[in-house]
Amino acid sequence: MTDLPELPLTANPSLVWLPLFAALALLVGLIALLPAVLLVLSLLGLLGMSPSIEIALLAMPTAAVAVFFLVVASVIVADLRLPRPVLAIDERGVFDRRITDTPIAWSDVVEAAPAPGGGGVLLALRFPLETRLSPYRAGTAGFRHPAAGIANIPVRGMDRPAKLLADTLLALAMRNGAVAPQDEASEAQ
Repeated sequence: MTDLPELPLTANPSLVWLPLFAALALLVGLIALLPAVLLVLSLLGLLGMSPSIEIALLAMPTAAVAVFFLVVASVIVADLRLPRPVLAIDERGVFDRRITDTPIAWSDVVEAAPAPGGGGVLLALRFPLETRLSPYRAGTAGFRHPAAGIANIPVRGMDRPAKLLADTLLALAMRNGAVAPQDEASEAQ
């Protein structure tokens, strides 16, 4: 059995990397927004130039890029402003303020597995629980919202090593009766 760190194990969004990523995402978002701003200003006659098809064709895709990076920056800033600790793991369960308003008891977890890409841990719950999941957060980037009854606990971008958090979550879930999900190929046999 895995040696567990001293519990409770708490983690918060990293104050070393995440502010830097937020600033970078904000900068890229604002730069990508410039063609759209130029287009609007030219349409309003404030630039002394008439709008052109070239700037319109440039403004539309870069505006989409701008929105993406501005949302990433806002999600990072929102995570950094959450009350501390953001993630708490103990003998009773796990509480992640980013995804739920209440702790998840280990007795409610029936399956536990690493999330695809290793950025989090998926917990299948005995009872459906409303969870929040941002596809713009470190550890869940591009991950679609899980079905009701599945909680994705992101472990990247924290002030503790992701492997330590993931291993602790999986070990405690298994210790309290959760199992690894059955492979579909092995179920067919």
